Amino acid sequence: MTPRNPFAVASRSIATWKVSTYLRIMFFALLIASSGIFFAVEVRSQGQMQPGANNPSPKKKHRLRITKGYITVVSLKADKAKMSDIATDLSKRLGPQVILGPTLRKKRLTVEFYDLPLEPALGLLAHRVYIDYEIRANAQPTPLAIYLLDQEDPDPARTAVVQGSSEAMMIEGNTEDTGEQSEAQPVDDPLQVDLEDNHLTIRSKKQLLAAVVLTIAEVLEIPAEIKYDSTEIVDTVIKDTPYEDAITRLSPNIRLYVRADLTRSQRMPLRIKLVPPEKVGDSAMNQ
Repeated sequence: MTPRNPFAVASRSIATWKVSTYLRIMFFALLIASSGIFFAVEVRSQGQMQPGANNPSPKKKHRLRITKGYITVVSLKADKAKMSDIATDLSKRLGPQVILGPTLRKKRLTVEFYDLPLEPALGLLAHRVYIDYEIRANAQPTPLAIYLLDQEDPDPARTAVVQGSSEAMMIEGNTEDTGEQSEAQPVDDPLQVDLEDNHLTIRSKKQLLAAVVLTIAEVLEIPAEIKYDSTEIVDTVIKDTPYEDAITRLSPNIRLYVRADLTRSQRMPLRIKLVPPEKVGDSAMNQ
């Protein structure tokens, strides 16, 4: 039997131990590296799933409620809200343009009220408030534009929103006039329109509606538009009546545009228009 070399056996054992130790170290190194990779991927995934975690959306500064009916009522709660945001919301919910003055665009508003009619509600939003209305017979006035102005802001132009496409020619004379009048007999003017303290007196003897409308426009010093060749005849007497009521009594085809100054409690006419009769379907939609 050949004797075993103890040094050779020891050398093999040491070599085996070194290999085993090396493999263990490599295994732990790979394990640590793999853990780091998985950890990095997990963190990155969480960050992608929550992009707004560090930038939450700002809380809305105002709450607005509009209730439309025979009377439009407004509720608003605002806490340092931008006037531009409130104006945008008002226009979206009401329908008419809401125009801010240059100074007011930069300001914020804190206010709280509930179920106020439109005009008093708007009076709480700005120092000066104007509303342009379209007025017609048998209907509530329709707001076309709302102006919210600060004390330093200039007045809005009369044609800022209410504009016309053309000016009409003035028509004068009696439609019954034959040109043969007796000099001995005084002839009454068949069309008389007088204005006093915003009240109109209209005397019309079988006159064309277009002629009456143009005469009213001349007395009120506002533009007039005749949008169609009307054959309507006006034979009426209206005495000392507020001009808005007097004009809309004449025909459902008249549109009167006025501007209400809520600060001074005044109203001024802007334009008068004679439009074609509405179709039945259009009339039902506007009610």
